[in-house]
Amino acid sequence: MIAISCYFGKKNTSINRAPLESKCYFFSNNNKIKSKVQSMGWQFILIDHMPIEKDYRISSLQSKYVKFLQFDKNLIGWLEGESIIYFDHKLNVQKNNIINAKELCKTEILIKNHPTQNSIQDEIIDSSKQPRYAKAMDETIKWVESKVNTEGYIYENMMMATGFILFADVKAAQKLCDEVYNTCMELGQPECQIIWGVLSQKFENNLTKVDWNEINIDKAPYSFYVRTSAFLKRNVKKLLGKL
Repeated sequence: MIAISCYFGKKNTSINRAPLESKCYFFSNNNKIKSKVQSMGWQFILIDHMPIEKDYRISSLQSKYVKFLQFDKNLIGWLEGESIIYFDHKLNVQKNNIINAKELCKTEILIKNHPTQNSIQDEIIDSSKQPRYAKAMDETIKWVESKVNTEGYIYENMMMATGFILFADVKAAQKLCDEVYNTCMELGQPECQIIWGVLSQKFENNLTKVDWNEINIDKAPYSFYVRTSAFLKRNVKKLLGKL
């Protein structure tokens, strides 16, 4: 099993601890976070052909290069038949979450159902409120309408949360990944959950969909727990002494 995550952008972002003892790779175009990434147990991979952008929408699009497995697999020492698990860097994924995902997965890909959005239309309405998604939303809506009207896709597809995906069979998963990635790039749309919600319909037999709560993952950064713990250690005795 190989774990991958990424961050693209100029912020000195928080990094969660790697969930496995080995084979954890963190991609970024920001070399300034390298030491932080390594201190959290990840192997750092610099993507230097993608410049750091001020535009959050562009940075978000760049991250799809990792999420949808577009990189050279030799960078992570991937061997045929080996699974890859991807998750967004804000998720504090633990080893037990990965074990749970492996046990639940019955197909080539495991993905979690979205906790609140029940259809593609729900996702369009919700994501339109965010500027980085809204910019290309008109083109995205036209694309969805075309897929529904001419290719047999439907709006009433349960949305999936693409922040955590187990690619149990990487070779079998690659076609869907390529289609989603290419569409995101063509539309300039980083809201990949809409794109995935449409294109994955033709790959239903390849997907294991699990309820949101079947794999519980904390979104709070690992560093938050470190800071909180340190604060408590420094101050609990002082507080108790005043009682």
